[in-house]
Amino acid sequence: MVDAEKQAVDVRKNMARLRELRQAKEAADATLQASLPASTPAKRKKKVPR
Repeated sequence: MVDAEKQAVDVRKNMARLRELRQAKEAADATLQASLPASTPAKRKKKVPR
């Protein structure tokens, strides 16, 4: 029983660590995306007449 509780505590610690890493990565991605210029939509190419 003690072993199961210790394992549950370890799992919760690991989940918290992974959550912090994911949130930090998402924040870094958001700042990178904000610093990039807005992408302009590509112009349509004219069809070549047959």
